[in-house]
Amino acid sequence: MSKSRERNAEGNKFVVGKVQYGATSDGSQFFDRHVSQFQETQIDFISIQLIFHRYRFLLAFAESFSQIQLKAAMQPSKKKTISVKDKLNGNEIDLSLLELTDVPVKELASVTRGTILDLSNNKLITLSISFPTLTHLMKIDLSKNKLKELPLNFGDLRNLRHLDLYSNELQRLPVSFHQLKELRWLDLKNNPLVSTLAEAAGDCLDQKGCQEAAKKVVKLMTVVHAELEKKRLKEVEETKTHQMAQKQEEDRAKERARQEKKAEKDKRKAEAAKQQAAIHQAANNKPTVNHVKTEGAKNEKKGDRQQKKMKPKVAGPSFFAKFFMLLLRLIILAGVTMAVVYALNWEGPLTLDNAGKVAHRSLDKAKGYGLEVYDWASPHLQTIKGQWKHLSRFVAENGRDVVNVAWDRTVHYAKIAHQQFWETWPIVHQRIFEVLNLTGDTAIRYWRIVCRDVPIYYGELLDKVSHLFHGTQSQAGNRS
Repeated sequence: MSKSRERNAEGNKFVVGKVQYGATSDGSQFFDRHVSQFQETQIDFISIQLIFHRYRFLLAFAESFSQIQLKAAMQPSKKKTISVKDKLNGNEIDLSLLELTDVPVKELASVTRGTILDLSNNKLITLSISFPTLTHLMKIDLSKNKLKELPLNFGDLRNLRHLDLYSNELQRLPVSFHQLKELRWLDLKNNPLVSTLAEAAGDCLDQKGCQEAAKKVVKLMTVVHAELEKKRLKEVEETKTHQMAQKQEEDRAKERARQEKKAEKDKRKAEAAKQQAAIHQAANNKPTVNHVKTEGAKNEKKGDRQQKKMKPKVAGPSFFAKFFMLLLRLIILAGVTMAVVYALNWEGPLTLDNAGKVAHRSLDKAKGYGLEVYDWASPHLQTIKGQWKHLSRFVAENGRDVVNVAWDRTVHYAKIAHQQFWETWPIVHQRIFEVLNLTGDTAIRYWRIVCRDVPIYYGELLDKVSHLFHGTQSQAGNRS
């Protein structure tokens, strides 16, 4: 083992068998294999394990380094925070060359002193719909961005006088552009504009060309707006005409339905009139042999009424008679009671003295019964009297508080009841209205059925009555 693994003092190397692995004097690693025949190369297990561990460490280090680089590449970049106030110089706000993708509208709205805004050389693709709220801006530079469209309400920037849209990706402008009446300078070069808009915008090679571009573009957008407004008004007019025609058609349909309903009603009335005429004709042809009331029957009824009038009225008992009868009944009741008492308590011979003794004895017993009742009831009466005094004292001391509490409770529950009533009343009212409507519709439907079907059954009934009447008349003729 000592022979196969030795340190070389000259080069600071490890010699394992015929393999040298280590570091030179200047620190650089090397791996040198002696040229020998493959059969004579003998590397023991320890040397192979040492080489494997060294290379595994290098591979792990390379893998961790690549993962760190990948995480750094995948980590999203933080959004840049820009202080608009720091970019303000006089009345100009310079936000150019900042690689912006969104316009800080809120921050710009707070700086109303800045009327000139430079957003050139950024990465703007669209402008937010809140951007036209910056109505204090008079000059905007949006050149060298990637704008594909402007917000539809861009015309709200009514104070805008200078607009630079050089080198963007615009094809059209919003119709609201016609509202920029104060616009005096416009540059639309290097934009894939439609032919009409490109012709109006021109080349804008100098100040005069840009001024002419502003006038012509605003004029063109005014014409476009007028055409669109005319088209919209025409569509509105066509819609109104269509609605009026539809309404007239509905009115005509309703009128036809009403006329048909009226004709059906007149027809039913005519049929009912014919039936009534037939009934009257049948009644006029009825013989006058059988009278409902004869003269004798009338005279008999008159006699009965006269007899009833001639009968004398029987007067009832007077007040004094009623009072006397009541008093007599009380006296009889008292006498019967005394007789019963005497019969129950009688002892000894039937004499007047013995009757007095019986009366005294009965009175003594009654007094004893009265005293017993009083002794039995007096504790209860004292308890009731004490409770009554306590209740009276409580009411006298706390009556006002009790009344106030009761009033507050009453008011509270009254408010709750009032609130619940107004919450439930619309529902109840709607349900009642629905029930009434349903009942009314049902009644009208059945009434229509009755009006439609009754004349048929009435005609059948009239035929049967006429048949019975004529049959009875023929039988009476045969008998006579």
